[in-house]
Amino acid sequence: MLALEIELLTGVYRAALPDNSAAEWPPHPERAFSALVQSWGDGGCDAKERTALEWLESLPAPRIEADPMRGCDQRSAPTVFVPPNDSPRDKDKIALLPDRRSRQARNFQVAIPVHSTVRLIWHEVPGQSEHRTALEALAHRVASLGHSASLVRFAFIDATEDGSPRWHPDTDGSVALRVAHPGRLRRLEDWLSKDERPQSGMSMHYMEPRDTKLRKAPKSVFGGVDDWFIFEDVGGVRPDLLAFAHVAKCVRASLMKHGPQPAPEIISGHTVEGAATSKPHLAIVPLTNIGWSHSTGDLLGFAVVLPREMAALERRSVLDALAGFAHVDRDEAHAELRLSSTMLWRVERTLTPSRASLKPERWCRAAISWASATPVLLDRYPDHGDPIEEGRLIAAACRNIGLPEPVEIEIHKHPAVQGAPSAYPPGGKRPGTDWSFPDGAKFASRPRRHVILRFPEPVEGPVLIGAGRFHGFGLCLPLAEERDL
Repeated sequence: MLALEIELLTGVYRAALPDNSAAEWPPHPERAFSALVQSWGDGGCDAKERTALEWLESLPAPRIEADPMRGCDQRSAPTVFVPPNDSPRDKDKIALLPDRRSRQARNFQVAIPVHSTVRLIWHEVPGQSEHRTALEALAHRVASLGHSASLVRFAFIDATEDGSPRWHPDTDGSVALRVAHPGRLRRLEDWLSKDERPQSGMSMHYMEPRDTKLRKAPKSVFGGVDDWFIFEDVGGVRPDLLAFAHVAKCVRASLMKHGPQPAPEIISGHTVEGAATSKPHLAIVPLTNIGWSHSTGDLLGFAVVLPREMAALERRSVLDALAGFAHVDRDEAHAELRLSSTMLWRVERTLTPSRASLKPERWCRAAISWASATPVLLDRYPDHGDPIEEGRLIAAACRNIGLPEPVEIEIHKHPAVQGAPSAYPPGGKRPGTDWSFPDGAKFASRPRRHVILRFPEPVEGPVLIGAGRFHGFGLCLPLAEERDL
């Protein structure tokens, strides 16, 4: 079987039905075919690639491996007004100037599936070996599907029957999907030559998958995007990431000072008797320049992350503490952290971070593979340095925050994430700076490890594991290069 694998690189699919009544889901086969046609045009209209496209449009309608409608959230952005793509044929050339062009209302629809990979599958494909090279070249050049911001990875692969739920053509199906058909390529060329907008082609009814219940991605006890409060560096003396334990202590102490008295467990992490609470409470995590090609590991800010489930009164107490911590001045919420007698760090609470490294979406998406950005602090030293026991401790740390056990755990001293610091300084005659901890910190002596975790299914972040998870340790980054099956 031949399959066109489509990975939604941002986890969302930006495309609408022709009448703009709703987001398109699943991606219509005709749209995927049109993306390949555009790739053919961008690549110079190679003759072999054209033949491959004509062969592809002649195949029966594919089955589609994708989430059912009920498992796909749909959202729409506010209405915006944009210039139309069509050129004004009968108007004066001055109408082409940006300030003279007319504006049309657009509402961009978005589908957010649980699983970010879709496959179009053809069961009977005689002659595919003859066209495989050309198809792979076409797929390699496709960058987006639907809206230009809907970034994708296309790849032609060999598919097998694995029991995955699939949409399939059925006259009793309730969803009509546009599909490619013989002659579609020629019609697209005609519309292009006449400078006309392409029209929809043939539609076919599909039946949604019903043989398997869709499972939502497992989530940790820590809250998603709406439960992250971002503070961005705006001046003063910015600390090093290796000293973040001091930053976390300072932030928590300030929140306890400005919140209700006595400080509630949700903020302090301790009961009124002084014992460590057994309930999830807020965590303070570093936001750093890591994971990019040229990352330097600079600390750019931090986030206060709330538990996913909490009482309304608890949330109110945290919001009051945050309001006291970040003073509003000229519509900007500034805060000062006195880290020492000579170090004063100024931060600003922001709803629209200026850098991608500060955006909570980066840490909260669903993924199979995760790598630690800050070291994981183990609950205890394993006997005789046994790596199997270390793996058990890390698996237990995942269970402790509500996630399934990983099916694979890699344990290292150094991180897999570009720019992240090592768990321990390098050896030799000139050791580097080590992580520092406040005096009396109970987790200061815990063994530190960097990990790569692979779960049996996508799990939704944030992933914060280990003994220091409430102080910014054990923060994991989803690995974008891994396929989320």
